[in-house]
Amino acid sequence: MTTKRRAMRDEQKLERRQAILDGAWALFQTTSYSEIAMNTVAEQAGLAKGTLYLYFKTKEELFISVQEQQFVLWFDDLDARFLAAQGTNSIALVAEQIGRSLEVRPGMTRLLAILHGVLEQNIDFATALHFKAMLHTRIQRAGALLEGCLGWIQPGAGMQVLLQSYAVLIGLQHVADPSPVARQVIEQAQYAIFDVDFAPEFVRMLRQLLIGFAVEQRGS
Repeated sequence: MTTKRRAMRDEQKLERRQAILDGAWALFQTTSYSEIAMNTVAEQAGLAKGTLYLYFKTKEELFISVQEQQFVLWFDDLDARFLAAQGTNSIALVAEQIGRSLEVRPGMTRLLAILHGVLEQNIDFATALHFKAMLHTRIQRAGALLEGCLGWIQPGAGMQVLLQSYAVLIGLQHVADPSPVARQVIEQAQYAIFDVDFAPEFVRMLRQLLIGFAVEQRGS
């Protein structure tokens, strides 16, 4: 009976933790990160604020966990797309598939834009280690699948391509998602060059990155 009760408690804890993550993610879809308070997340999950802190010590730790779940979903999708493209050797196809996987996840790319500058600034070592270990495992797996799509990528270099793509993604997201006041300025015709549509621009930049990487790999 003791073991059964413990199992039930563990299951309830997991369900409560997931309810917190779901609540935080739902709030992030309609509210900027800076405007989300921990007590609002607690209310969204139907919990007391004190209970929330039993699961996540800081707001940053909470949203790192949200980002982790979104990463898992994204990498599952990305792996499936890479598996379908094995042996194609098509830069255009690979760039398009990565772009499509991101286009349907605007919330994730918006959260990713604050990962390094905000979320990772107020977490403990254990949380950071867990997150980086997960990310390393998934990039390593996706990188190997990418090598199968583009045969000229040397073994192990697929991770490097994905890390470079990751950096492009974060930088472009910042440019494509300006503040409200900057958006008002950009709407003036003479500043239209700053009006960046994330999805097509990312695919274009990714194609250029892959072409440059192909030249480097084939010349080495």
